[in-house]
Amino acid sequence: MPSDSITVTVDAGDSGTQPVLGGLNGGTLSGDQLTTLADDPDDLQRELQQLAASAGGPPSGTVISVDGFQDDSPLPPKSSIARVEVNPDLFSSENRQPPFEGGHIQIYTKPGAKNFHGSLFTTNSSQFMNARDPFSDAPAAIGKQRYGFTLNGPVRKEGSNFSFALEHRSIDDFAVVNAITLDSAGNQTSTVANVPLPQRLWIGSGRFDVQLGPKNIAFASYSANVDHLSNVGVGGTTLLESGYDSQTYDHVLRFSDTTTISPNLLHEGRVSVDFRGEIDVPTSTAPQIQVAGAFTGGGANIGNQRIRQIRTEWDDDFIYTKGRHSLKAGLQFFDYVEHQTLTTNFNGTYIFGGGTAPVLNGNTPTAATETISGLEQYRRALLALPGGTPSQYSSVSGNPQVDLTELYSAFFFQDDMKLRSNLTLSLGLRYFVANHPFQADGVSPRAGVSWAPGGSKTLNLNAHLGLFSGHSPNGLAFTQAELLRQDGTNRVTSLVYDPVYGTPATTGSSVVQSIRTLAPNYGSNQTLMAQVGADKTLPFGFSLSSNIIYIRGWRQERTLNVNTPLSGSPTGPRPGAANLDVLQLQSSADAAGDIEFGGIGNQKLKAVQFFVGAVRIHILSDTDDNAFLTPQSSSTNAGEYARETGNSLWQNFANVTAHLPGKVVLSTNYYGNGNSPFNLTTGFDNNGDGNFNDRPQFALPGQAGAVSTPFGTLVATGGTGVLARNIASLPWSFHVDGNIQRVFNITRDPKADHRQTLTANVRSSNLLNHTNVTSEGGVLGSPFFLVPYSADNGRRIEGGLRYNF
Repeated sequence: MPSDSITVTVDAGDSGTQPVLGGLNGGTLSGDQLTTLADDPDDLQRELQQLAASAGGPPSGTVISVDGFQDDSPLPPKSSIARVEVNPDLFSSENRQPPFEGGHIQIYTKPGAKNFHGSLFTTNSSQFMNARDPFSDAPAAIGKQRYGFTLNGPVRKEGSNFSFALEHRSIDDFAVVNAITLDSAGNQTSTVANVPLPQRLWIGSGRFDVQLGPKNIAFASYSANVDHLSNVGVGGTTLLESGYDSQTYDHVLRFSDTTTISPNLLHEGRVSVDFRGEIDVPTSTAPQIQVAGAFTGGGANIGNQRIRQIRTEWDDDFIYTKGRHSLKAGLQFFDYVEHQTLTTNFNGTYIFGGGTAPVLNGNTPTAATETISGLEQYRRALLALPGGTPSQYSSVSGNPQVDLTELYSAFFFQDDMKLRSNLTLSLGLRYFVANHPFQADGVSPRAGVSWAPGGSKTLNLNAHLGLFSGHSPNGLAFTQAELLRQDGTNRVTSLVYDPVYGTPATTGSSVVQSIRTLAPNYGSNQTLMAQVGADKTLPFGFSLSSNIIYIRGWRQERTLNVNTPLSGSPTGPRPGAANLDVLQLQSSADAAGDIEFGGIGNQKLKAVQFFVGAVRIHILSDTDDNAFLTPQSSSTNAGEYARETGNSLWQNFANVTAHLPGKVVLSTNYYGNGNSPFNLTTGFDNNGDGNFNDRPQFALPGQAGAVSTPFGTLVATGGTGVLARNIASLPWSFHVDGNIQRVFNITRDPKADHRQTLTANVRSSNLLNHTNVTSEGGVLGSPFFLVPYSADNGRRIEGGLRYNF
């Protein structure tokens, strides 16, 4: 219940005793638990995303928000963080995203303090401390330096204070190119190279808190991220020439006011204005060359891109507590103003996907034909041999400027009713409306119950049922920008089939235009989630947690070419206009599946605190949680219903903190995932729909060109049946981060308000130096078919010092 007065306090002394049990139960990290996480912002974000993934969503889908705001936010400096809430009440009507699309990390920054205090810190990682990356053939000068400071204190003696944090990172990392290219004689050659990825980054934040009266408190904050990266996009099969230089900035102003209207009623108002931008400059402006399953070269097809965004969020909440009821109602309003110069594919792209070509006798064609790979097709193009015509040349022309304003507003209501001392019922309702694409059918009821049988203090049973609607997996503003980018009027996308390499035709019957449109019956997606769980407290401080979740989604987003050629020829007859691909964004996909989670932990043991858990995620869909996914054929859905790309069947995780003799603290964070699916394709466009995502077929007995695989004997064309989408899986990945630290007290007086300390630590990411494969060849007949060719970093080690005063 809100009190009649509010005082400004500092949260830094929280010991962080609430366990992080994972799953939908979440938990809180603060104090000592927070200090065990990585200091480097990239590593810290990865560790938080992995903790949130225990809810059953992919780590990359995690929403990170700050100080009660709902919109995704850049990570503030760790030194400014007071506490982190992991997956807080994911079924609450306050949340718009279903948990299976990603968890939620809510970060609360530190207010100021009544006395001045702060810290100075630095970390260093040098070449001799770091392992060679898995696919590299030579060591690289990998290093990282990070330094900064924090300062907190009063503005005046009572009622107002400030906090400030600033840090700089200088990162010298490398990407490993591992591609198959051709030498000057046209012979296949393995191209392996370390490409430097220098990054320079400033992160800063400031916060001013003021008590405006006995019942009112407010704060204003400012945060900034300014980043400069080089050779972005390079690595794996992408060559150095296809990289680009990127400069990004993010400046956020936030204001919050909390007023105690009465002992039972609290009002919270929050406003955020976020200025974001990006400038991308390609290394080369030459046409891009995509050789299926071998390499990507030429210029970066992102072009000279410029993006400017102004993102505004306004939240207005009322919290009312009376008797058995705890009610919260609020309005959320988001306004995204976008000014984008989208030059994607203005430089053009050649695709060498392979196909049917004459058999060569030396350099002379014969009457026989064979199926050749994209690399062989490219070789023939370079040597002007028969069968060397590229599969397709695509380009965009027109005005690259795309401007839009996206509005999204939602109202929510949540009532947690304590019906009995051991029984709580939660009811919620959410409604939203958006303008582009227009959506106003997003009514989302939510319900939950928590029950301790017989008034048990050691067992809690809980269940939730909720409808989630209206969240575009790609983001509403991004979705609208893509629809505008390929509108066919201001920007014209041309696909040239069988072009002349080096001088592609731009007019004539072989040119097909491509546009994006919105289906007339497009509506908000709908996902129903049902959950049953239990939490059990065991003797000696052990805790068990488990959840079972069922998911059913309909009206999910995907894209279909609704004007596909009827004959399989790109220039053949179509249902509508000739020589026009109409990529229509639809609400025509479905999803269904289940998630099982289990975990055990203990945060009360003196020597060791830990949590270990695992989650199985089995969700099938024909959309891949991607609004712009296109099936291999618009005329049949055969084989499309499959597990989503990159969504591992298994995820497991652990967090262990051990207090060793001599006041040494050892901590580890572990995350593993396995059976992460990826698609197998031929590199061809057999049906002429403009998409090179056709999957292999099962070979007929004795069929020439057949390839034996773990999934059967396959051919690119002329076979039978349809291979299921995402049938292949990456090897298991294991990420183990370790940290060992010791705090030295400099101030002898234990009663001092802020004791001076010196903390020394050594931290490692990928401590086991395990090869965590991120990509494996999926193009049938290509040199890398079912062969891993890229992976996450090898072991990284850094040492750090922090002086607190």
